[in-house]
Amino acid sequence: MQVVARDKEELVSPTTISVDTLLTRCHVLLNELEQFQTFLIEHKKKHTVELRQFRNAVGSELKSLEKLAEADPTAERTIHTLRSSNFPFYSAVWAAAKSSTGLVTFNKRFYWDTPLARSSERAGKPKKRSALVDIVAQDGEEWIKVSTITENRLLFEKAKAGWEGASSSGSEADENGTIINGIESVGKAMNEDEEDKVEILKMAYDLQKASKVTRIRYRHPKIKFVLPKISEGHIPEIDTILAEIRATGATVQCASDLSAPESLHYPSHINGSTDSTLSLSFSHLLIDPFSTFTPTLNIDCTILLALVSDLSNAHVVPEPRYHRAIRRQIDLEEKEQLLPSSLWPAMGNHELVCTFEAAKRMREIVGLIGTDTEKVRAELLLGEGENGEGKTAQELTEAFDGTSSYEVPKEWNLPIKVVQAEVDMADLPPVAGKVAEHLTAINRSVFLFGWARRLTTISSNRTVAKTIESLIEGEKGEEVVGPDIWLCATARSLVGKEKGRRE
Repeated sequence: MQVVARDKEELVSPTTISVDTLLTRCHVLLNELEQFQTFLIEHKKKHTVELRQFRNAVGSELKSLEKLAEADPTAERTIHTLRSSNFPFYSAVWAAAKSSTGLVTFNKRFYWDTPLARSSERAGKPKKRSALVDIVAQDGEEWIKVSTITENRLLFEKAKAGWEGASSSGSEADENGTIINGIESVGKAMNEDEEDKVEILKMAYDLQKASKVTRIRYRHPKIKFVLPKISEGHIPEIDTILAEIRATGATVQCASDLSAPESLHYPSHINGSTDSTLSLSFSHLLIDPFSTFTPTLNIDCTILLALVSDLSNAHVVPEPRYHRAIRRQIDLEEKEQLLPSSLWPAMGNHELVCTFEAAKRMREIVGLIGTDTEKVRAELLLGEGENGEGKTAQELTEAFDGTSSYEVPKEWNLPIKVVQAEVDMADLPPVAGKVAEHLTAINRSVFLFGWARRLTTISSNRTVAKTIESLIEGEKGEEVVGPDIWLCATARSLVGKEKGRRE
């Protein structure tokens, strides 16, 4: 999908800015993007942010400006091309992105279904409507729309659309941002006739519709408009439009709300790795998968098994007797060490609990097919049995370290405390009953307990997590927030799982 720049009219005036200035600024922007890409690679986060499309668009603009620099600066075509440059928009998008957190992607389109459009009624094919989001941030939970439209252009569009609006003396907004009096009636009229809407309001309504059919971890994404060339509180007609945007539920940042991020001013060629200052500048853009974790973590049986498995703690040589799932996990462990790269960072120094049912199931599996070392780890993990009972947290950690090929973090909070999963369904939303019907006894104990106690549950059971999410998000009416589940990317079985045993 091609990046489309908008609001180019009146953005660049040849009397106030030269093509050389734009060219220099475009070089700086592209260099910052390349440095960010290097930063992502160094931190093994290359695939967490989709940057390529936006970077390519800026690169194409740089080539256009380079050609423009060789043209006659007084020629009408040169002046028109300079006025129409996409760079101010790209610069505003990058500035907004650098002010965000948990960056995901740029220029992503989200869809919603609508009735047959006039143009497609004859063919009998439904037309799928969409909204273009310039920046997806906060790990998907925030949509940012950037518009570099000027006040003059916005007033022109308003007049062209024939939208009179209400005078500033007869319109106001309540404390929740709901527009009342004159503005409310305008909003209704504009909702009914999209052809007469000011373009930026069309964007607001389209984003609102797309957000209503999109959920990220049970919630609808929040929408934010960034308008760096619009000032609030000076022109009543402009304020009326801003109020209408806010009436859709979006937040709006105008020029006075924005602080220009400092440019990093890199040289025109980038080599080598990023320095510590740059890492600090970019670090907040990375998604922190643990930022919403609760102080106490609820550990699923799948994670208990992964923690004690030889596959996670030692170098296991593949043998023909091993089930194919075990051989796959051996290969995965060679590439990505599960405990030091994922589970230990996730658990940190949090207090750890698991339900009685999860612990019981783990003991049964370890007792049935676990190796001697896996049985020792299981006792250390829960602080029980011959190897774990009576030991302090430090002693348990040190003993576990002796059974693992990896250095066990000293802050790891052993033992994992076994608790009774007492859940009063009255404490949960009505949909919890439907969720419970689709879960086994052990999964009810783990996931409903975490939900009821408002705990983050760590699991590798993707099927169950997605089933819960689907059931909750499928409910109509009020938005319901389900259990907070952090899914570990891969699972680990016990090495004793033989070839003939069911996966």
